[in-house]
Amino acid sequence: MLAVAANAAQAAPPHAGMDEVLKDRIAGSLWGLFIADALASPTHWFYGGDSQVKRAYAGGIRGYVKPNETCEGSIMNKSNTGGAGRGSNQGDIIGTVINHGKKKYWAPGKSIHYHCTLDAGENTLEAQLVRVLIRGMAKNGGVFDADQFREDYMKFMQTPGSHNDCYASTCHRMFFENLVSHGKPPDRCPSNDQHNVDAIDGLVLPTAVALATVTEPMAEAEAAVARCVGVTRRSPALEAYSAVWAGLLRSIVAGEPLKKATFNACSRHPALASAAREISSGTFDAVVS
Repeated sequence: MLAVAANAAQAAPPHAGMDEVLKDRIAGSLWGLFIADALASPTHWFYGGDSQVKRAYAGGIRGYVKPNETCEGSIMNKSNTGGAGRGSNQGDIIGTVINHGKKKYWAPGKSIHYHCTLDAGENTLEAQLVRVLIRGMAKNGGVFDADQFREDYMKFMQTPGSHNDCYASTCHRMFFENLVSHGKPPDRCPSNDQHNVDAIDGLVLPTAVALATVTEPMAEAEAAVARCVGVTRRSPALEAYSAVWAGLLRSIVAGEPLKKATFNACSRHPALASAAREISSGTFDAVVS
């Protein structure tokens, strides 16, 4: 991760306006992404709040913790190992094409934690892909190239031992189902099951691109994050939300107060109008002030 941190500020274009404070905030934002991912992974897909966390991890979580072997309410045993969402475990996209050797954790009848193979402090697949993305942009002078990232993504995902996570979300399973099982060209492999693909995890990768384009015109930044979304999933909804997210991140690293930045960002999208009203009324002051 040290190498990634060293490259983090380089992932932004070297414009004259990129001062050291802004570079530091960009690097700090990426560090925060990796740290938060590792801290949160033991409780991914927990829906029972604080009580479930304390049942699973005595005393709660106060630092990096290895995810448990089992997970209350896990549905990985019902998930499709050959494609989208829930389904049969007869497919071999998981275990053979990607997430090599991890199919046993998806077996029916078990209740396995989605990240049980990770060590304490180890990043999930989605955060590992952010590292792949950052390295590619750093080599490309801070510029995001969708074709380059697609190649890096496919190589990383299909290389045994490239990561240690046992879970891969629907968008990745659908991509490689289209690539391997249906023989589609890579740029036509992103897909959508109308349920699991239009999800908040789709904003993880665009985060790096949003930070890399903070000194670019907003329209160019929005186009770049949309192209990033499109490498792994076909989701007009996430492309729209990624533009909002990019604007929010841009405002924060520029030094705008968090409450003002979140209000302005939510005000940009009709689906977030209620959130904007709640921010304005003080509902989230404990979080955004």
